[in-house]
Amino acid sequence: MTKKEKMQNLKVFAAKIRLETLKIIASRGFGHVGGSMSMADAMAVLYGDIMNIDPKNPRWEERDWFVLSKGHGGPVMYATLGLRGYYPVENAYTLNQPGTDFPSHTDRNKTVGVDLTTGSLGQGMSEAVGAALGSRAQGRRNRVFVAIGDGEADEGQVWEAAQFAAHYKLDNLICLVDDNKRQLDGTCADVMSHGKGLAAKFDAFGWNV
Repeated sequence: MTKKEKMQNLKVFAAKIRLETLKIIASRGFGHVGGSMSMADAMAVLYGDIMNIDPKNPRWEERDWFVLSKGHGGPVMYATLGLRGYYPVENAYTLNQPGTDFPSHTDRNKTVGVDLTTGSLGQGMSEAVGAALGSRAQGRRNRVFVAIGDGEADEGQVWEAAQFAAHYKLDNLICLVDDNKRQLDGTCADVMSHGKGLAAKFDAFGWNV
């Protein structure tokens, strides 16, 4: 497959993720649309190209992990996993209904393919650091990808985890920042400015940016 063909396939995958995300949210009439849709391209690249996964064996020990620290983006996670074959994507149309396997925030004990439970902003970064450290301690080379929101980066816990990861040289941890410029109470610039920018902050903590 040529690079151009791969790019086209990923664009198509991202479009399908967006469509299914909207269907999942529309099925119940509520859900975080913006925070889900802004992750579609990243999810397409991760699950369509980069990550080492096996939908038929979701708990495969050698798999790469993904942590959606901004757990309110559950609909885009459910759409992605469904389209990759973890389950029929239509199952996620039961979003947040009683007895569903698809709660509004991601839960590893309910949804096949979800590696870690998230929801309380800031905590997913620490969970990902723990997963990366544990994987290395066990002699495995799993990569751990974690997605945080730019609004979520207001949380001090994010930076404690970032400092820890750099200090202990967790080179199997990759953090993606969903820099969509928005959070619940307004724009990120109005609510809590990040000064010279998040890239500069991660660089100051010793990350490769």
